[in-house]
Parts: sequence; C-alpha cells; structure tokens
Amino acid sequence: MSPQAARYDAIIVGGGIVGVSTACVLAARGMRVLLLERYTPAHEHGSSHGDSRMIRFDYEEAVYVEMAARAFRAWEDLAKRLGKPVFRQTGICNLAPADAEVLETLETRLRDCELPFERLSGPAFTRRFPQLSLPQDSEAIYQPDSAVLFADEVVRSLWDCVREDGVDARTETEVASIEPRENRVEVTAADGRSWSGTWLVLATGGWTGRWLDALGIDALGLDAPLVVTRELLAYFPQVGPVPHEAGAMPNVIDYHTSDPFYCVPQVRVPGVKAGCHRTGRKVEADDPEEVDRANLAAVQDFIGRRCPHLSRDPVAVKHCLYTNSADYHFILDRHPEHENVVLAAGFSGHGFKFGPVLGEILAARLFDETPPVDMSLFGLERFNRPGTLKPRTIA
Repeated sequence: MSPQAARYDAIIVGGGIVGVSTACVLAARGMRVLLLERYTPAHEHGSSHGDSRMIRFDYEEAVYVEMAARAFRAWEDLAKRLGKPVFRQTGICNLAPADAEVLETLETRLRDCELPFERLSGPAFTRRFPQLSLPQDSEAIYQPDSAVLFADEVVRSLWDCVREDGVDARTETEVASIEPRENRVEVTAADGRSWSGTWLVLATGGWTGRWLDALGIDALGLDAPLVVTRELLAYFPQVGPVPHEAGAMPNVIDYHTSDPFYCVPQVRVPGVKAGCHRTGRKVEADDPEEVDRANLAAVQDFIGRRCPHLSRDPVAVKHCLYTNSADYHFILDRHPEHENVVLAAGFSGHGFKFGPVLGEILAARLFDETPPVDMSLFGLERFNRPGTLKPRTIA
C-alpha cells in the first residue's frame, strides 16, 4: 500500500445494483465508504442495466416472497426521496398447460402467503389481456402486485444518492488486486492507486469467479462454482392499436417450454422486452458480445405464437450477463477464512429486484448481525454438500 493510500471503514468492489445498494445501507450507518466501479453506472457490460426489470412475488421459496415485500417498501422509500416513481405496477401472468405442476406450486405459495391471485382459463385470459394469446387447454395465474422497475434510472439514482450521502464513489476504476489482512483489506487499482478498508464487500457480478480464485476459496476445499452466461433479450414493437405499455400489459413468464420465456411490457425502449431464461452461452465476462442467432430465432418464434400484436422483427437486441450458482440461489456470506470480507454472487438472473434488501443482508453479514430474512439458502456451507443441492426450476 502506498503512503498516500486512503483508509475507509468499508470498501465495495462492484457498482451494480448490489454494490450501490450496499453502499446506501452502510452510508446510512455513518460509515466512511468507498465504492469502486470498473465502468460507469448502468453500463452494458454486466448485469445491472436495461430499461426494465420485473419485481414480483411469484416464487416457490417463501424467503423470496418475503424479500420481495421488503424490496417493494424500499423502492417506495427511494421514490419518495427522489420525488418520482421508480416502478410501475403491471401485475404478472404465469402461463402453462392446465395440468402443469408449476401452476399448482405457485398457487399454493401465493395462497399460503395470503397474496391475491386469479387462475384464468386460456379463453378468459385472452379476453382479459388482448396483448397475448393462450391455447384453450392452457391456464394462467395472474398476480396483480407485480411491477416493472426502471432499471437504468434506479441504478443511476442510487449512485446519486450515495454520493449525496458522502460515499466516495469512483467510476472507471478497475481493481487489480485485493489483499485481505487480519484487521484490514488492501485494494489496488490497475493504475496503481490503492486504498485500505476495515471491511470489504465483493459484488463483482460476472467477474466474481476470478476473485474467488484469487481469494483462495478452492484452496479451502469449498467448491462454489459460478457459471457466467450471456443472455439475449430483444425488444419487439407494437403493430396495431392494442397498447403494450407498462400498466396496460402485464409481465409474463411462460412455462410451455422447458426453459421459460418471459415478456416485460414497454417502458423506455419502443418495444416489449422478451427473452428465454437461462439459455445464453457460457462465457467469460470480458468475452466480446456475439448475437446467438438460434436463440434470437427462438425468442422471435415465441413472440409469433404468444403476442399477436407485436412485430417479430426486433427494434433492438441486447445482452445481459447471468452469474449462475450451482443451485441458482444467491451467495451472501462471509469469506470462510477472512471474516472482514463478504461475498455477494450467483444472482442467476433474478437478483435485481431485491437490491435494497441485499444491501441490508450484506451489512448484517459484515457485522455478524441477525439478517432481516432467513439465510439458509444463501450460505457458502451448502456447497460442502453438493449432493443435497436442489436447483431452482421456477424462474
């Protein structure tokens, strides 16, 4: 560490939704926080970008339902601070053949959590939501509380907030090394700048695997694999008078295929966003982008059969990194050898909506406090028992 190196209470590496949300929580505790981001807020190289993300309650696992409720309250608090909305309520429809197990699972969870929902036949669904078409022998579960988060705006607004709150938030700063010590962590940038912090939060998305290697996770006999995929999504424009904006059209998750497709109604980009969950190619985070034509064709076919008032020709094709854990649950835990290092990884394409809650959880992990929700799904120790891992099957 150079003699000029600055000292902080906490250093956060990674300025996506998880890192910047954690900076908010730590700053609110009066801590001196450094936030380091390799690119700029809401950049397109990682996972925390785009005009929209779903926020929803339709999960099999109760802990995610609880986290979604906490997240909604946090997003509402952010909207009050900003003086403008950060999400738009849309409702969500889960579509499947009438006898599909996924419908029974979701219906049971929603009922157990006392959340409102309707189960609709194919014809009733199509009458209710003219933007979509569903076969007569299929059904839908409609849950009205789901919404669309304004993703890019949220990330940039949180960066503005943490700066207002005194966080030293630095962009275009690539971290070259992280060296945990007994009472501090030293971080050095590629340009030679260095900083020292009492605690460190690692929230580096698709780049996390290399940091786990550097921090010796494998040497401890802990197999916590992370697989990075580059997921394709495309925006399809409206054809005709039927409205497809958020508030007119619901979020959609479609389970008619083994890999579920999804739709998000139009927000900023002039088209409905659609993709196929967890079907992207395995990549390294820095690999160049390349359009998977077969994947794009599959999404276009989905639009053709499910969205009769959209063009099959997209106005934009984008990509997003998924960092998938072995069971598609999050990793939110202390490093087993360095107690002043907390890891946040494996969000597997469904973490954005929980940003503020993830910040609360990571702060609790950092200070060995009782987390706000049950953490049994998210600890590193589960990878000591790989035979017991149960991968998530619902989006």
